[in-house]
Amino acid sequence: MDFAVDAALWVLGKALAPVTDGLLEPWAASAGLGHNIDALKMELLYAQGMLDNAQGREFRSPALKELLHKLRELAYRADDVLDELDYFCIQDALEGTYHATADLDAQGCIDGLVLNARHTARATAHKLRLSPCSPGASASRGDPGDEAEGGGKQGCLFSIRTRGRHQISSPPASPTNNGGCISKVISRARSSAHIIGKNLTSYSFPSIDHDDDTMLERRFLCGAWQSKAVQRNHVVQTPKKEFDRVGMSHKMIEIVEQLKALCGKVSTILSLELLGSSRTSNQDSTMNRPKTTPNIVEPELYGRDGQKKSIVDDITHGKYCTNELTVVPLVGPGGIGKTTLTQHIFRELESSFQVSVWICVSLDFNADRLIQEIVNKIPKVNGEKDNASNQELIEQRLKSKRLLLVLDDVWTYHEDEWKKLLAPLKHNDGEKGNVVIVTTRIPKVASMVTTTNSSINVERLSHEDTMSFFEVCVFGDQRPWEDHPELRDVGNRIVTKLKGFPLAAKTVGRLLRNQLTLDHWTRVAESREWELQTNDIDIMPALKLSYDYLPFHLQQCFSYCALFPEDYEFGSKELTHFWIGLGIIRSHDKAKRTEGVALCYLDDLVNHGFFRKNEKENGPRYVIHDLLHDLAVKVSSYECLCIYSSNVRSIQIPASVRHLSIIVENTDVQDIITFKEYNSYLSALGKRLKVQNLRTLVLFGEYHGNFAKTFRGLFREARALRTIFLSGASYSVDAVLLDFSELVHLRYLRIKSVRNKDMCLPSALFRSYHLEVIDLESWGGSFGSTSQMSSLVKLRHFGVPEDSLKLHSSICEVEKLKFLEELRRFEVGKETKGFELSQLGELTELGGSLGIYNLEKVQKKDEANELKLIHKNHLHKLILEWCIDGPNKNAEQEEHVIESLVPHSNLQDLCIRGHGGANCPPWLGRYLSVENLESLSLCDVSWSTLPPLGKLVFVAGEEWQSHVSSQSFHILKRLEIVNIPKLQKWAGNEPCHLLSVLEVVIFIDCPELVELPFSHPSSYQAKHDENMSWFPKLRELKIIRCPKLASLPPIPWTKAPCLVEIEQTGPVFGKLVYSKNYKSELSLKVEGKDCQHGALWNGLAFHNLADLKDLKVTKCPPLPLIHLQKLKSLKSLWITGMSNSLLLFEGEGYNTECPLPVEHIRIEDCGTDGKELTLLLSYFPKLTVLVMRSCEKITELGVAVLQTEMTTPSSSGNEVEIEHAQDGHHQTRGEEVEDAAAGGGGLLLLPRQLQELNIDACKELRLLSASLGKDSTHGGGLQSLCSFQWLGISGCPRFFLSYSSCASSCFPFPTSLQQLMVWRMEGMETLAPLSNLISLTSLYMSDCGDLRGEGFWPLIAQGHLTRLNICGTPKFFTGSEPSWPHDQEIPSSSSKLENLSTDDWAGVLTVPICRLLSSALTELNFCYNEEVERLTEEQEEALYLLNSLQKLVFSHCRKLQHLPMGLTKLASLKILQIRWCPAIQLLPKHGLPSSLQELYIRNCPAIKSLPKDGLPSSLRKLQVFDGISEELKRQCRKLKGTIPIIIDYAIYY
Repeated sequence: MDFAVDAALWVLGKALAPVTDGLLEPWAASAGLGHNIDALKMELLYAQGMLDNAQGREFRSPALKELLHKLRELAYRADDVLDELDYFCIQDALEGTYHATADLDAQGCIDGLVLNARHTARATAHKLRLSPCSPGASASRGDPGDEAEGGGKQGCLFSIRTRGRHQISSPPASPTNNGGCISKVISRARSSAHIIGKNLTSYSFPSIDHDDDTMLERRFLCGAWQSKAVQRNHVVQTPKKEFDRVGMSHKMIEIVEQLKALCGKVSTILSLELLGSSRTSNQDSTMNRPKTTPNIVEPELYGRDGQKKSIVDDITHGKYCTNELTVVPLVGPGGIGKTTLTQHIFRELESSFQVSVWICVSLDFNADRLIQEIVNKIPKVNGEKDNASNQELIEQRLKSKRLLLVLDDVWTYHEDEWKKLLAPLKHNDGEKGNVVIVTTRIPKVASMVTTTNSSINVERLSHEDTMSFFEVCVFGDQRPWEDHPELRDVGNRIVTKLKGFPLAAKTVGRLLRNQLTLDHWTRVAESREWELQTNDIDIMPALKLSYDYLPFHLQQCFSYCALFPEDYEFGSKELTHFWIGLGIIRSHDKAKRTEGVALCYLDDLVNHGFFRKNEKENGPRYVIHDLLHDLAVKVSSYECLCIYSSNVRSIQIPASVRHLSIIVENTDVQDIITFKEYNSYLSALGKRLKVQNLRTLVLFGEYHGNFAKTFRGLFREARALRTIFLSGASYSVDAVLLDFSELVHLRYLRIKSVRNKDMCLPSALFRSYHLEVIDLESWGGSFGSTSQMSSLVKLRHFGVPEDSLKLHSSICEVEKLKFLEELRRFEVGKETKGFELSQLGELTELGGSLGIYNLEKVQKKDEANELKLIHKNHLHKLILEWCIDGPNKNAEQEEHVIESLVPHSNLQDLCIRGHGGANCPPWLGRYLSVENLESLSLCDVSWSTLPPLGKLVFVAGEEWQSHVSSQSFHILKRLEIVNIPKLQKWAGNEPCHLLSVLEVVIFIDCPELVELPFSHPSSYQAKHDENMSWFPKLRELKIIRCPKLASLPPIPWTKAPCLVEIEQTGPVFGKLVYSKNYKSELSLKVEGKDCQHGALWNGLAFHNLADLKDLKVTKCPPLPLIHLQKLKSLKSLWITGMSNSLLLFEGEGYNTECPLPVEHIRIEDCGTDGKELTLLLSYFPKLTVLVMRSCEKITELGVAVLQTEMTTPSSSGNEVEIEHAQDGHHQTRGEEVEDAAAGGGGLLLLPRQLQELNIDACKELRLLSASLGKDSTHGGGLQSLCSFQWLGISGCPRFFLSYSSCASSCFPFPTSLQQLMVWRMEGMETLAPLSNLISLTSLYMSDCGDLRGEGFWPLIAQGHLTRLNICGTPKFFTGSEPSWPHDQEIPSSSSKLENLSTDDWAGVLTVPICRLLSSALTELNFCYNEEVERLTEEQEEALYLLNSLQKLVFSHCRKLQHLPMGLTKLASLKILQIRWCPAIQLLPKHGLPSSLQELYIRNCPAIKSLPKDGLPSSLRKLQVFDGISEELKRQCRKLKGTIPIIIDYAIYY
């Protein structure tokens, strides 16, 4: 009941908001609605006061609760009415009209007001009751109220006549009638305009010439005031919404009458209830929590044994036993099993402590009460004083004893109370190992009480552990599922929904165990009946206790998250903006900004355990805990509704629903039947849902746009919407919200869409005057002009993509957006009017980023002063940019301007670019006022002095140094200096505060720079290390194009992760990048200036690179092996551009106890020979992948079988044997490797453990056919690679030369090979040498000359080949007769080939081959054929034999004009793709296969239409984009809503 009162009060407060600032009433009075609005305001205030008095009291009447709901609904209606009035007030203020038009008779005496008369004049005029001006004049067609009120009489405005829309003339006024009345109209209109204009200071109005009544009459009555934006930019505006004054009056009268009646009933019941009620709080329900005890309820602990053991060990003989008193908090949501776990821990620890006490705390954390309970549970000792206090008794009884105290179910933390409780526990003569275990569901409590700097999170059980516990709850001691195997699947589904909560398993177990039938279990699973249980021992009541404990504003924020899918990851900005859009964030303290309040709410919800905060690289993400999302759905069900396919049929939809989300999952469009079924249910929602009441609409799903037509019909009447979020949109907004201009209440619009420039925003967007948040950061459509955005006078946030900041700079007259909090780009003087620097002066709420560009156009200091930058105390980031190439650069002028651009001292991030003045501005230099800067970037400035950064020396000998500690940056974390040509030194002789806080240092394009604090040219390495200690927090260093900087710090200077980029700096490095790669692993790329500079490796701190995973060296001297051995975690080594030696072996001793861990090596463009590379590879016993490119000196390839490896395994790859082989390998590496490689310098011998080999552009390389080493039993070629799986050969024409004339039994590769890719190869005439590859699954042959397919067909018949790609090898299929398969030799059912790609259509499309492939081939890709125009009849007939074919692709076939006509014969075909086939004009005239599910057309401009007979009913996906005719596009768009998925835009991954 308390929630019902709070909810009603909140809506009443929202409804009253428009009439609390005194701005709306004057306008309403001028519109003839003053009485109505006063009456409505009075009734709302009465209801609010009545409920204020009732708040916090306990009520039991269900009838009262229902009446409060009705009051809430009425308040919503009142809110809509007053909000709409506010909309028209804003519209009139912007237009300068203050009118509310109605239909008027063109022939009446006021027919001059047909389209343009202003309401203020009309409201006054129809009280004048004037007579007709001529016998032929007909009655007015004004508001119905006009006739009733005037009795058919007409007033003195009869002489006004219209000439078009903008010109009014009148004959001489009658001295007795017309002139006086007209003057009264004008006078009253002017007065009303001035009253409102005075109060609406945020709006601009045209000036009114008081001396020219004629012009005033014309402008005011005819609507001559026009938007300046329209006049200037010639942008066509959406027609403004017309105001129905009479309709609005009737609405208010009706609401007032209903409010009077309802408030009277509520007041009567409240009066009766208040007589016997007392004040309560929504936290009182938690006071009567059942008391827990240490007695174990669940004898077996499921899924927590490891966690229990860890805690017990830490307490008994681990990290907690040496402390005097340790507080160990266990935290987790209700029902997760904290108490059960603690009971088992308590039972196991009891024997280790002399005193063990269990206290159930619950909400009432009172130190005196708890101390009394502890005293009662500690055994008495001899000699106790009779009058001793409880604290003294505890100290005496615990003397020299170890205490284990459990405080179970703690909800609150009060520091003084907590200290008071712990004080007597700390005085037991220094006895060590005392432990207090606290269980709580509130993370903030856990973090406050812990003494271990961390809490123990009790996580949800795994699915397996939940299932085990579930089985016990349902079946008890019986063997689960044995007698009811049919229940296993539905039981598994139920357990998945329990999210690992043990209490949920107990709840559902009670529901299921007495009725073990499939129907009952299925009904429980579909209805989630366990969520409806109301006993204290059930899961939802346990979770709801936490919710009831929250204050109302946090309850609101949490409950609206039910509109989002489970496990949705919120960003903080995303969530707080959503709450702002909902209107649930109210700041009662004007000093606190709305965004700050919202962030506090989010932190509170995290601290109460309702959100889990996950740190990510792009910022923290917030996720609702597990079953707490189900709780949100439950508690918000009165107003919030989340629809998805599984609940759309059965869900109950209350008439009170005002917030709706619809989730379209990929499974909802998996086939046409599912799609149509869901579509029909969504269409029927309109009959069950009061769409006109909706305030929030959220659409989720990658393919929800395919229901756009259904949504358009469903939401046609949804005109009360305030919040819209479209996630995954693939359409223009008005494709779903057709009447966007009717959304006068809209506050929040967020769109996350696909990238499709054909999509556009609604033209009426800039008529949504209430908009506060527009989030288009993930919008992929076109934007149009933002010049009219200044009409959105309440806008707070306008988010755009990073590459579209010009949208900010295009806003004309931005000064009207007084609440705007971020303007990332403003270009001074972009147009002649509306882009003055003074436009920013009134934007006092700017709190994010402000970028001001083209400042060279500011001529005077006064203009800069108008910016009022120093008053923008919320601003975080400021960019000031002058164009460095401007034709009118004036250094003196720019210096004066920047002196006036003084930011507030709260500024955190400052960037100044292109300033041409001679000196640093005083506020950044000698009189530093922005000492709280965290980031400073100076780019292209011409200053001779710089900010206080220490000793700075310039080329001309000028020196600037700041020694005044009070005028230095306190917390500067990031320093960026770019293109300051005269800067010579940033010197440092001793550590200072500035250096100690810097985290990022960047110097770019400083050609004269010779010294930095960590790089003194004459210092030794020890000095460098010492200097780097001055930068304890440095985590990023970039120095680019500073060629005279002679020395650098050791890289990296720390073992902690950091980012380093050095380029064209100093004499050694050409480029160095140390960072994390795409796998988030540490990577180092080093490029030398030449291969001979031996000092290069001295610049690297190898002792700090123990975690390095990826190393790439380019054009460097040989890498000393002793350094390489320090890289304990190195997995990948890439060496490129080395002229001769790769590693420096001389004088090195190889440590066999620490083998190099490298698994992947790439050698590219190196002059090394085979002998050296063979030796190098032998140092890497774990090497599995080798890539070699453009190594001209390597001419032969083989495998050395060393004597110690004779016992290594064959292709089976037994791991133990391989490890033994690797050990033996490096133990006898020396002479044996050199012995094996003695055949010549060009011979490369591969290590036997190699699994993958890729060789490219080694033109002379030849694979040896004979075996090497002292044993010849392993075969030649690569036969000895015992675990070989992947081989790629490209640009090595001589590779198979040794096998061109070999016998068919001579095989180059081991049978373990699974994937083979060969490009540009000569020499081998047939595939006979490959016929032993029975494990081969993928074969790719491209540009292999006259290679014939002989020997290939056994791989089809007897092997495991599933993928085949043959291109540029014309004789592969059509060679000599032995290459053709023969029916008697190869049964068609034996083929396993599933995927075939080729440009040889004629070779493949033969009856023998297609018959062979027919049983298994599922995908056929015809590609890169420049000659074929159409298939022959024989080829088509062969194609139709492929009865298993599911996917058919025609790609890059320039001349292909016709697809096979009989595609309908491919009865299994599901996917048809046509790509880059510009000559195809028609799809098959006989239609497409009835089995087809996906049709994909790309860059086929000649196709104008789909098949005349239509598309098959089975089609679920139609994708048409890029280079497609407009006719085809239009046809596809018409099909939307009939096919589950239609995509007419490119998809980027």
